[in-house]
Amino acid sequence: MNKLFLNIEDFYAALQNGEFDEPLALAAKLQTLSDAAWLEVERLYQPSLLIEP
Repeated sequence: MNKLFLNIEDFYAALQNGEFDEPLALAAKLQTLSDAAWLEVERLYQPSLLIEP
């Protein structure tokens, strides 16, 4: 299984267990998952056009 999906499952289990009492800790974990998801999208769907500045 994909590492990102495993991280999401781990996060969901921790959330259900009440491990995120601090909003800042929850926000940080969600940001980490979001960043990882975008990196996965970029890896899977590489641009078909090369745009050079």
